[in-house]
Amino acid sequence: MSRFAKILVALLVLASANFVRAEETEEAPKKKTIEFPSPDGRFAFRYSGEKSEDEKQTYDLIEKASGKVVKIVAESDPDMGASARFAMEEVLWRSDSKAFALTAFLWKRGSSLFVFARDGSTFRKVKLPELSSEIPEKAKKGKNFPHVNQLNSTTANAWQKDGSLLVEIETIVDGEGGTLTATRTVVLGFDHSGKAKILKSTIKFAIEDR
Repeated sequence: MSRFAKILVALLVLASANFVRAEETEEAPKKKTIEFPSPDGRFAFRYSGEKSEDEKQTYDLIEKASGKVVKIVAESDPDMGASARFAMEEVLWRSDSKAFALTAFLWKRGSSLFVFARDGSTFRKVKLPELSSEIPEKAKKGKNFPHVNQLNSTTANAWQKDGSLLVEIETIVDGEGGTLTATRTVVLGFDHSGKAKILKSTIKFAIEDR
């Protein structure tokens, strides 16, 4: 697992299996945004906080009609400074509203993927196989690329009709006047127990001169 993924996993806070009400405070967050509703209209996500280092961010899965918190998906720790700042790039719901794939961007570290599946009255995080995009020496074609610009940045692209998930993993290195990008495309399947596995994987390499 990349250092970025480890940091973001540390920020994920799992709520209890039951619906809970958000705690009320005397001072409401300066910003609240409701976004990414589920296809059945029952759920949505609520972002609270300002994108500054000293302001706590929270990202909650809520019951849209009542505003009840189903799960605290992520929250930042202001004590960690800029390294803890995140942005949810996109949430892709499966058509049956029983699973969603969340692509999160952590400040200066790239994106990472998390998948949640319905479990009773809440959603649980699905353990994913290792998703990496490695660059072999032969792909460098004799050139030197010593600097890692982006490592295993992972994005959910689309849910397939069969319930599988199309995922893209990208690693970018640079040096000798150019960049080398490894783009791996993976199809993730999920069995009846919710366990994930790689069904298909392809990878492409591209060198771009400056």
